[in-house]
Amino acid sequence: MRIRLRVLLALGASTALFAAPAVVADAAVLTVRSGMAVSIDDTLVTANSCTLGAVISRTKALTAGHCGDVGRPVYDQKGHRIGTITANRIARQLDIAVIRLAPRVSARIDTVNWDAKFHRGQLVWKSGITTGYGTGKVTDPAEVLRTSHGVSLTPPFLTSHDSYSIQTSLRSESGDSGAGVRNSRGQVVGILSSATIEGTVVVPVSRLPRALR
Repeated sequence: MRIRLRVLLALGASTALFAAPAVVADAAVLTVRSGMAVSIDDTLVTANSCTLGAVISRTKALTAGHCGDVGRPVYDQKGHRIGTITANRIARQLDIAVIRLAPRVSARIDTVNWDAKFHRGQLVWKSGITTGYGTGKVTDPAEVLRTSHGVSLTPPFLTSHDSYSIQTSLRSESGDSGAGVRNSRGQVVGILSSATIEGTVVVPVSRLPRALR
């Protein structure tokens, strides 16, 4: 039985003080798509709830790096295992994690603009599990190192991470971490990292190494 206890306010990992159902038997076919809720075990009794940001191929998907460590299983809302985190760039100051999808899943592959550039006032939008669909604008297109802070119910209680990111006016709350941020053409250009008093910071997918795409 997995119980979600962790709180990550600024980082955006959703929290809830309730007992989740035991992991259920695998379904014959599971559909994995961007915008869906994912749960990633943190400890034996805690799990992080985040948003799956982009399905980049039949075998790979992206979410926020702070949502889970390498080797952690990834579940859907019903407790089906849909994959495993196989790469996490947060130690390299890039808040993106790569999920290797399970062989049985059916993947809805997104269009990703790996070479996207940003400009002030650019329209962007996202779909997160907490705040749903929302639009905003790029307020600071500079890809600079920003620090995000959070609070956890488990040690070390106060958390932080650094990531290269841009600043937007998108609204986001706990649980929206990992959501795919898209341009006006519907192409994924970034992964939602965290909410701050200035807005929501977004990690450009262009910074993800080609070998991990």
